[in-house]
Amino acid sequence: MSYSLAILIPSRDMVNMPFAYDLARLTAYWSAKHVPKGGRLHLFNSMGTLICDQRQNLILEALNVKADYVLWLDSDHRFPKDMVDRLHSHQQPIVAANYSTRRVPAKPVALANDRCDELVYTTKDSTGLEEVAAIGMGAMLESTEVYKKLGLPFFTIGYSQAAGDFFGEDVFHCRKAREAGFKVMVDHDVSKEVRHIGSLEFTHEHAEACRDIIESNRSAA
Repeated sequence: MSYSLAILIPSRDMVNMPFAYDLARLTAYWSAKHVPKGGRLHLFNSMGTLICDQRQNLILEALNVKADYVLWLDSDHRFPKDMVDRLHSHQQPIVAANYSTRRVPAKPVALANDRCDELVYTTKDSTGLEEVAAIGMGAMLESTEVYKKLGLPFFTIGYSQAAGDFFGEDVFHCRKAREAGFKVMVDHDVSKEVRHIGSLEFTHEHAEACRDIIESNRSAA
């Protein structure tokens, strides 16, 4: 069954080369498989620093071209070329990858509750779908039917009195979608193939931590 897909990318003025490479592979793979069957692919980018505004503008563009689904991609991610088909196969309104944050200590971006104090981990034994309270939108496939049911704003930065902290536009959106009756799902299998590109200042502690591995490899040789 063919469908219309809009890929939505909020970014600043530069993207990572590995992301660009994976995006090229994903669009080529999807187009070769679905365009001959009547599928339509749209690609939208919004550059800026106000993420709520960027996401809102992007989804309005997707609705304007009557896309059936949107694939949210953050420009610092890596992902498999068949990710859209794998996420779409579940026929869920919201299904995403549970990637890691890009800072130490690394944490998953899926949350088990609205207090944002319990994380949902993807482990080597995790498989299939799992319902969560909220998740980061760096690699998320979403039906546009979600937005047709929600009122504005679709995204905003919120504040939790209980936690005494702010929460992101992705958490706000997931909460609002759930209140409208939609489930937020994680695909653990796809999650294992999504990477979050970050930067790290290497120190002597890193070298020391790897010493045993290096010495072991040298002895084996």
